[in-house]
Amino acid sequence: MTENVSDLVLEGNATVALVQELFIARAQCEACDSIEDIGSLHPYAAPMGAVLRCSHCDGILMRAVHTPHGRWLEMKGARYLKF
Repeated sequence: MTENVSDLVLEGNATVALVQELFIARAQCEACDSIEDIGSLHPYAAPMGAVLRCSHCDGILMRAVHTPHGRWLEMKGARYLKF
């Protein structure tokens, strides 16, 4: 285990690559079976976080919340998430 946190910091290009990978990840909607890039889902603000809805049927694919106990991602509306 590293004792120097600075060894774990990503440099700018690696960070951009990681974020791009997340936005081009694809998910299949449980409700209508459409397959979409995460970046094309419709985001909506919620009191504790956000929901991502299918752009075809408006079904909720993912819920992201921030609580005092951590950040949570629930994906009941997605059959899978492919990177």
